[in-house]
Amino acid sequence: MLYNMIIKNQTQVVPGTIMYKLNWAEVETPVFRKFFLFNVTNKEEFLAQTPGNYVKPIFQEIGPYVYREYLKKDNIEYQDYNSSVLQKVFYRQTATFFFVPELSNGTEDDIVTSLNIIVTLIPAVMEHVIPPGLLNTAYAVFNKLVRDTNSELLFTMTVGEYLFGFQDPLFTAILDKLFPEAESDIFGVFMLTNMSIGWRDYQVYTGKGDYKLTNEIVQFQNMSVLPYWFGETCNQINGTDGTMTAPFMNKEDRVYFYVDEMCRSIYATYQSEQEVHKIKGWRYNVPPDVFMSPANNEENTCFCADLNHVTCQHDGGNLVSSCLFGAPLFVTFPHFLYASDYYADKIVGMHPDEEKHQMYIIYEPTTGVVIDTESRIQLNLFMQPNSRAPVLNQIQEEFAFPMLWLNEVATLQESDASWFYLLLYRLDELVLLVEIVAIVVGSAFLGWAIGFPLYSKQRRKSQTSNQYASDYAMSPEKKNRKPVAVRTISTTQLVED
Repeated sequence: MLYNMIIKNQTQVVPGTIMYKLNWAEVETPVFRKFFLFNVTNKEEFLAQTPGNYVKPIFQEIGPYVYREYLKKDNIEYQDYNSSVLQKVFYRQTATFFFVPELSNGTEDDIVTSLNIIVTLIPAVMEHVIPPGLLNTAYAVFNKLVRDTNSELLFTMTVGEYLFGFQDPLFTAILDKLFPEAESDIFGVFMLTNMSIGWRDYQVYTGKGDYKLTNEIVQFQNMSVLPYWFGETCNQINGTDGTMTAPFMNKEDRVYFYVDEMCRSIYATYQSEQEVHKIKGWRYNVPPDVFMSPANNEENTCFCADLNHVTCQHDGGNLVSSCLFGAPLFVTFPHFLYASDYYADKIVGMHPDEEKHQMYIIYEPTTGVVIDTESRIQLNLFMQPNSRAPVLNQIQEEFAFPMLWLNEVATLQESDASWFYLLLYRLDELVLLVEIVAIVVGSAFLGWAIGFPLYSKQRRKSQTSNQYASDYAMSPEKKNRKPVAVRTISTTQLVED
């Protein structure tokens, strides 16, 4: 069908196609990243607790702090460009963030009290990278630096510093000890995302050769298979980068995409039909199954290094320390949506709401283009007692400490929806009209092609007969021929003879 052929061609991620210009090389649809931070309101009581006397941290959600995210691909390099085999393209995904005060509920100068990330991460990383025989020495140095810098388990700073960079005396002291030539001692939760060092390399299929593979990841950071997890299935890089999927979608299929913050691919399943600016779309939700414990979803078994670990015994999240040098980052849905009560019962201030906290994507199913999405995840640090570090050992409970949740939002603009509508619906009608005209013209031509030789043959035959009759009428023999006597024979005579 001509229409299908046009769609398959124009959704390839190659120069000259509609998709390349408007949704791939540089995403023109405005993308916003909304940060909701969890502010601890009982800092003094929490820090004053003693072993055996656990004080729950009380959280107040502040925000959103909204940033415009500019996504652009560079270092684009095509492989097998003129070949008939499956074509691939390599690129680097860049991102830059700019604060949008008019969309935010607060400013970057707002104050937030949260978990001291440096105090929490350093011991966990030491446990992961330092040989056991040297750990006692490493902890002795760490504990001294904590005392010298008066570092505590919680710290207070501005929202802008927390997200994109601050100076911490403990971090500076550690760098001076281990990396005296380090160019910067700035640390921020999303600092690297806003810098080239945090940008990621991808290799994907363009869709040329097989439209079903459009935008499918071949390699991420030069890896075709992940090294982080504990089974072949979990280490597979499945799906796309989330910006678009292959055209001509099927409601029965899962849609996979890779999430960098989680170091893994996740999937979404079809839920319902929805419209965005008159464009008909299919809504896909990321189901609770993605964060279920292995006991309730066997597919998640290979995401667990230890099936007896708390995070593998309860539904609700994914511990990703294996890809972060031991840093105990625990990823969940916001406010522990769909999670076991185990997590929310350890703290105060969580209010899960499916409408506010569910992760979804709406695709236009013919092209595979995302026309609306709210990608919502929560970042927590999983806390455990540590007898070697007094700053951590004052808390004897194991619990997930929520730092923030983020929502990456992108919606097809009404101005873009108009041409997209023409592409999807008017083009289909135009192609149908062309096909009808082609059928009519083709049928007429076919009729002419079949009928003309027969007509010509009949006409030649008629002309020959007429010419023969004419010639015969004018011949001398006919003119000089005498009349022939006709004898009449009766029936009786015929019988007698």
